[in-house]
Amino acid sequence: MKVLSKSRFKIGLSCPNKLYFTGDDSYKNKDDDNTFLAALAEGGFQVEALSRLLYPEGHFIDAPYGAYQQAHEQTLELLKRDEVIIYEAAFLNDGLFVMTDILVKKGNQIRLIEVKAKSFDSTVTDTFIGTRGNIRSSWRPYLFDIAFQTYVAKQCFPHFTFDSFFLMADKSKVATIDGLNQMFRLPNVGDSRQDVEVRITPDQAQNTSVLSEVNVSGIVDSIINDEFSYSDDLVFSKAVPLLKTSYQNHTYLNWPTSYSRCKSCEYKIDHSTKEAGFNSGFEFCFSKQHQWSDTDFERPNIFEVWNFRGQKLLEQNRLFLDQLTQDDFKVIDEPDAMSSRERRWIQVQKTLEPQSQPFVELDGLKKEMESWVFPLHFIDFETSAVALPFNKGRHPYEQVAFQFSHHIYYADGTIKHASEYINTTPGEFPNFKFVSALKNTLENDKGTIFRFASHENSILNSIKDQLEVSSYSQKQDLIEFIKSITTPRRNDPKPWVTPRPMVDLRIVILDYYYNPLTKGSNSIKAVLPAILNSCDFLKHKYSQPISQINMTSKNFKDHHVWIQQEDQKVKNPYKLLPPIFNEYNEEQLDEFMSGLETISDGGAALTAYSKLQFVDMTFQEREIIKKSLLKYCELDTLAMVMIYEHLKTLT
Repeated sequence: MKVLSKSRFKIGLSCPNKLYFTGDDSYKNKDDDNTFLAALAEGGFQVEALSRLLYPEGHFIDAPYGAYQQAHEQTLELLKRDEVIIYEAAFLNDGLFVMTDILVKKGNQIRLIEVKAKSFDSTVTDTFIGTRGNIRSSWRPYLFDIAFQTYVAKQCFPHFTFDSFFLMADKSKVATIDGLNQMFRLPNVGDSRQDVEVRITPDQAQNTSVLSEVNVSGIVDSIINDEFSYSDDLVFSKAVPLLKTSYQNHTYLNWPTSYSRCKSCEYKIDHSTKEAGFNSGFEFCFSKQHQWSDTDFERPNIFEVWNFRGQKLLEQNRLFLDQLTQDDFKVIDEPDAMSSRERRWIQVQKTLEPQSQPFVELDGLKKEMESWVFPLHFIDFETSAVALPFNKGRHPYEQVAFQFSHHIYYADGTIKHASEYINTTPGEFPNFKFVSALKNTLENDKGTIFRFASHENSILNSIKDQLEVSSYSQKQDLIEFIKSITTPRRNDPKPWVTPRPMVDLRIVILDYYYNPLTKGSNSIKAVLPAILNSCDFLKHKYSQPISQINMTSKNFKDHHVWIQQEDQKVKNPYKLLPPIFNEYNEEQLDEFMSGLETISDGGAALTAYSKLQFVDMTFQEREIIKKSLLKYCELDTLAMVMIYEHLKTLT
């Protein structure tokens, strides 16, 4: 039986063409493995387990995957009772199938409760609807999802009254006990949804819950009545029959391509590294709608351009970089630096030039580097933010900083892996010890401190907020330290002047340097291999053992060599490290995690930390993960040192 499930409905809403690919195993969805990792990273399994304690003594619908009729019949039998609570209640009607997380029935009144690890603030009144009266884009998939569940359930039981709710982590609440998230342990083997070990009673859960219900029945009714559209002219009453027919008949809908949708298409496969045995949905669409040939997929196109909005060019069917002009980017020149528009145009030019060299705004880069003070400090943080707080008095999704690495580059060229910090103790809130250790290692001189991207500044601002409301004995010293190296948020009620502001090395790259080998990406994981392959100095230096290049390391032996070359190309140093998880490498985990609301980078580290917190494992397994985390984080800060050295060779 082919049914339009809620997961397929969500896929079809994001792009109706995708239902053609999801019904065909020859097309690979690169997000297929994301579900477990996302739930692990954000604590989704714990939220589900806690939610069931808030509605205790429910009945779990226990039917094999794909047994839609069996699951539906089990639900029908339970709904004969006057009062009942059901977990994963199943509804099947006319080719439509949904399962709702929690169902509560009293008489003819049914409450459908969708559990989300996503957060909200119950004190805010405009969570879902924006100032223009439309559903906020970040909530649209979730609201159409629960609308679909409600619609199918109503079709099955038109004589019942339905109300729709989200149950989510409420940022206005605080935990009333320590170690709330340690009360839900995941098995190393087994069903991660049903085999969660719960170490808290329903009564305790009621008293300490940081979850809140929010009634979305009004918005759900408006969606079903076509008062909101999902995108373009795709309203609910059109979407349901259209997507059902497409999926059941395996029909390609030829839905118009869109720059934003197609750029992020999960059915896109890199043409140069296409996996054997799989087809590309992206290629199928562009062959059909834009008549691309096989060679066209090898031509540089507008989807590769950094931070670009290319819908108008797509509508004009000007999709290849060699069809574009400087006027398409409305270039604005800035003295001694690249504007965003200029950078995009430079990317186009450099991509089309054979054997293109990096572009450097040399005068601006020199001025910037002349302002830096030795010794230079390079820091990188690994952090987490989960739904269920670690400690009493903490809010859901508060930032937890569990690791940093710190390299020093001295004026004579000596490189020292000066310090590191890691806390993998389950249930411990490490932030204040983390900042104390950071303070101890950075306060000994006035050298310039570097970060890569805004993450470190944001985390320290969040920890400052936590310190201000704490009773921590050293809080004032730590707050002053944080304010000495960070810039305040734009909306901070008490802004300050920073005497030693950190330098964002990513902004330095954006302003003064473009390397065509990055293909427009400004992630450190893309910049590092690009500069290594462009810089003979780095190739020579880091092809030698650590013991021969005037540097120290805390996690690698003296004979370790940072880079290897093959066919005159430098291998990405990250790929030379053993994976933290045997089944996933660093690149895959970063890609999987990038869509989560709490994560900007470091997917492997965050997932590993979550596993250390929530999954029961042996001491030996913990030590292996911990040692891997230390190696990855050390390489993150050494990568920044390498980028600095490359820039130095240019000036």
